[in-house]
Amino acid sequence: MFKEKLFFLSFIPPSKANRVKINSRVWTKSGKRYIVPKDVALKINKAIWELQNQHTGECIDSKVEVSILFILPDRRRRDLDNIMKTLGDCMVYAGIIQDDNLIFKQTLEKKVIKGEEGIIIRIKPFKEKDISQKLMEQLKRFKKKIGKGE
Repeated sequence: MFKEKLFFLSFIPPSKANRVKINSRVWTKSGKRYIVPKDVALKINKAIWELQNQHTGECIDSKVEVSILFILPDRRRRDLDNIMKTLGDCMVYAGIIQDDNLIFKQTLEKKVIKGEEGIIIRIKPFKEKDISQKLMEQLKRFKKKIGKGE
């Protein structure tokens, strides 16, 4: 079992929304075709390189909890969910985690610090917690109320 790991990126990588779909040269696992614009690909490769240079040890192959703090230079709108998808892929390509589906809990936070930019990534083992019976009963009542009950 690994202990908590800390990684940094010097910039905010582009989100997956920056990919242009429909190109015959590049395929995803799902079979969709897309092309990554050159400037976007360069930034993604830079993020992978920065992560690889900080990583020592084996590739993590167990459930993880990831906390990510985005340091933003301004209040411009950014979709953290899409950036996180890119970061998950970068962590896989950098050899940090075996697959981004091993992320069982993620916390995303942004902090605006004028003129500063970067990302702090904290990865630690995921500790499974039981869901309370009361909460499960509430879910079942809700599903029954909307007609999806058993």
